[in-house]
Amino acid sequence: MKWRVMMEVTGEDGAVTQHVISEGERTGAGQAATLGLSLAESKATLTGLQRVLVAAQADAHCRRRRRCSHCGTSRPLKDHRSRRLVSLFGTVAVRAPRFGPCRCGVASRRSLTPVAEIMPDRCTPEYERVLAGMGSALPYRRARALLADLLPVDTAPEVETIRRRTLQVGARLERAALVPPDQTSPASAKAITLAIDGGHVRSVRTCQMRSFAVMIARASNDQSQEVVFSSMPAEADRQVRQLQHVLRGLGATASTPVTILSDGAGGPRSLGAAASIGPIHNVLDWFHLSIRIQHVAQAVQGWTAAVPAAAERTGPLADAVSRIRWRLWHSQSERALALIGDTLASLDAALEAADDRQARKVATLLRALETYVAGQAELIIDYAAARRRGEPISTATTESTVQRLLHRRMGANQQMRWSPRGAHQMLKVRTAMMNSTLASDHTAAEPYARRPFHRAA
Repeated sequence: MKWRVMMEVTGEDGAVTQHVISEGERTGAGQAATLGLSLAESKATLTGLQRVLVAAQADAHCRRRRRCSHCGTSRPLKDHRSRRLVSLFGTVAVRAPRFGPCRCGVASRRSLTPVAEIMPDRCTPEYERVLAGMGSALPYRRARALLADLLPVDTAPEVETIRRRTLQVGARLERAALVPPDQTSPASAKAITLAIDGGHVRSVRTCQMRSFAVMIARASNDQSQEVVFSSMPAEADRQVRQLQHVLRGLGATASTPVTILSDGAGGPRSLGAAASIGPIHNVLDWFHLSIRIQHVAQAVQGWTAAVPAAAERTGPLADAVSRIRWRLWHSQSERALALIGDTLASLDAALEAADDRQARKVATLLRALETYVAGQAELIIDYAAARRRGEPISTATTESTVQRLLHRRMGANQQMRWSPRGAHQMLKVRTAMMNSTLASDHTAAEPYARRPFHRAA
């Protein structure tokens, strides 16, 4: 059996041309290995289709641009060159004629290269977007191996090419994020919740620091729309403005209340307050508060397991920790602090009688909890009532977002180090992928890839 793939191209003038894309022959009928196209044959077919189509489109564009838009005459031909276009379906070399300025001297007084207008980056936007998506989701070498196996490219891109393209897309996404959203598209939201948390990324040794902090925010409105925002504060370009555009995209107005959930640190709270348009309400995240209480409860359990004879003392202590948790859950901060003080007094008396390492550990954790509750008492709310009303009380979803954005690709347990700028640009691409908006965001950021062309010598 013999087969042939033909392509028919109809130009703007109605002329029809036919091209042979690929052909082959099948032998050994009745074998599963000879059924259909092989991977190599399909790659060759797609590469041939891409080569013919790109060449036809480039020739049509050059013919249109050769005619002067002012007088209608043809520009003089200066020379012919070759220009390569990298795409997902192979690298295509096309003829790139250069035209001199028209004799009328009105439309343009410089040489014109029409092919350079449609190939400003020497690659298709789809190729760049796929490389950025793969490079942000997988290590660069693994992404290169996967692209070489599946995509019909003649030569797999180098690791440095994938890294550079990924960071370029991240830089363009940040520039596009500074553009205000369309004011007519989102409906006004009744309430917005902004949960902000931080993560840490190991830095390169040239930064003279072990790690640097990254801000992760998860914003949602009353219509169950959620948007993830990430930023490295030291490298972000007006991160307050970017986060404000995210809130406006969710329908935030000057009268929309914004609830800011944080662990009580000044950085996340100040970022949320500066980006919020309407009135704000700061709430201490129950997740971080309960974690501190859980540490005390685990220390008490460890004391009981290590010293079984101390069960008479650890039993009332465990009950006290449970009551502290209940009082903080119901926004009884003063009563919780009073109970913590009484419990610490009894522990200090026990330590004076006999210095016990387990008791000293429980006392240290209780003092840390007392300091934390006293410093964040104004942000503690009635979590039980808020939960019954369906209001958010925890940043647990933001913690999972930190896990997905940072730890799976840039985690501290992996043998990799990042510069602040590189981590910031990588996070922009990973955030767009998490929001499922990489394609639309990359299209919106495509104008920022246009750069002025160097005049030919």
